[in-house]
Amino acid sequence: MKHDACLGVYLAELHFTEARTLKDKRAPLASLRDVLQSRFHASFSEVGLQDAWQRARVLVVLAASSLQQTRERLDDIDRYLHARDFDVSRVLLKTADTVETVWEFDS
Repeated sequence: MKHDACLGVYLAELHFTEARTLKDKRAPLASLRDVLQSRFHASFSEVGLQDAWQRARVLVVLAASSLQQTRERLDDIDRYLHARDFDVSRVLLKTADTVETVWEFDS
């Protein structure tokens, strides 16, 4: 039986050139989290560089019912991040896979 469940993963490093303190970085990250959750229905977490005041490593994960939809939403997220007031210094991972390729499970 074919399962139409797909996962998208986006891992990136962000650079906040205007930030002078950790507090300066936290506000745009909180805003980014809120938008990614509400507009893109994605999960968001800061997963690295938490003590750096101008940089953050963020992980965005989403689920969708087709690879095409997953890839389109990842592209939308990528465009959204690149249009913000901070710089996307590196995209470390941007991938979409079916759940079946990630986990083996019984039907």
